[in-house]
Amino acid sequence: MERRLPVAFGAWKDETPNRRSRLRAVQRWRLGSRGRDQTRGARHLFPYVWPVGERQRKELEPGFPVSPVISSGTWRVFLYNCSPEVIRDVRVTLDGTDLDYAPSLLEGRFAEIHWQKVEAIKAACLSDTGGRLSGHQLSVDFVIARGTRQARVLGELTLDAQQGWLQFDGRDGRRRELE
Repeated sequence: MERRLPVAFGAWKDETPNRRSRLRAVQRWRLGSRGRDQTRGARHLFPYVWPVGERQRKELEPGFPVSPVISSGTWRVFLYNCSPEVIRDVRVTLDGTDLDYAPSLLEGRFAEIHWQKVEAIKAACLSDTGGRLSGHQLSVDFVIARGTRQARVLGELTLDAQQGWLQFDGRDGRRRELE
């Protein structure tokens, strides 16, 4: 499945040792189902996950190796689970294109957004747009409360073609620089 589809799977296979759980996660991903009931209520905007850069991850996880390249932004973006619970069925889209999937993200853990692995996204992000800054819509859908509630983080990632990703402006008014 990893070879056929341009979705980066990360280390979720190693973190989910139960084979039946992995198969259920793959089935949910193929069907597009999220949680127990997709039709239950509106999606809520929760700051349960948040995009961070390499140096910000280093602050939270001191053993993480950081690139020696000095820039004001970051070329690697991670989702940080800052919630008090495990979130499940994490789906990441950038500019409306499916980018990443993770069956679960443990408390205080990170998942990398592999935007460089999808050629269409990479080309769109790194194309010369005349100006150096470009905005890209990031959407992260996930399930909380043991699969009973759907949540979403929406916002715009700002990319500088020379320095990398600079900031994330959440639709709920939160803003954070990426380093």
